[in-house]
Amino acid sequence: MEGRPTVDFYETLFRRRDVRAEFTGEPVDPAVLGRVLAAAHSAPSVGLSQPWDFVVVSDPAIRQRFFEHVQAERAVFASQLEGPQAERFARIKIDGIRESSLGLVVTYDPARGAPAVLGRHAIADTGLYSTCLAIENLWLACTAEGWGLGWVSFYREAFLRDLLGIPAEVRPVAWLCVGPVRALQAVPDLERHGWRHRLPLEAVLHEETWGHHGGLLASGPGGRLGGAIGDGADEARAGGGPLERAEGGGSR
Repeated sequence: MEGRPTVDFYETLFRRRDVRAEFTGEPVDPAVLGRVLAAAHSAPSVGLSQPWDFVVVSDPAIRQRFFEHVQAERAVFASQLEGPQAERFARIKIDGIRESSLGLVVTYDPARGAPAVLGRHAIADTGLYSTCLAIENLWLACTAEGWGLGWVSFYREAFLRDLLGIPAEVRPVAWLCVGPVRALQAVPDLERHGWRHRLPLEAVLHEETWGHHGGLLASGPGGRLGGAIGDGADEARAGGGPLERAEGGGSR
């Protein structure tokens, strides 16, 4: 297919947010849950090892225990901050564990497909990378379905492993808060709260060798990518129309 790529995909990609405060808590539609999990399970993986598993958590007691653990870890991080940074962090909500419809824990099993995992012998972390690709697929699928997803990373893996009875050799990679939302933020939460701002693409793009910033993004005939990337991002963001703004926080 020639011409510009499908705008719907880019609109979904740029609309994706790390959701915290916008969950409605409504019961999930099993058909939608099945679709987003199928999207995650269709992710590419090194050696077709498919090293992921998904643990769906709806039990309020389990979620409460995890929430309390996350709050304790929040306090640990907060104790390392001072001044304006501490004040900014105090305003940021770091999870939607209790507000979301359910929790979804994604794990990584390095033994799946072993010992001869094609493509992993030189870079052991490719199995972990594969699991992260499944999470990204899930994230985009949730966004396309009108759901939100929030990745909680304020936890100790040993705690979550014990909480859910995960085998010792399996690594819990992410607790994801998932479910319907009122809306998605127009601006990522950490940018709204002044924690960090997204770098321009030019700042992280190198040509041929590290540190050589060439003319790939230059305007005019000499710039091989021209303005397509920036224009596409702006168009995709605009495609979703104005989005509701609500208080909350997020990290990605």
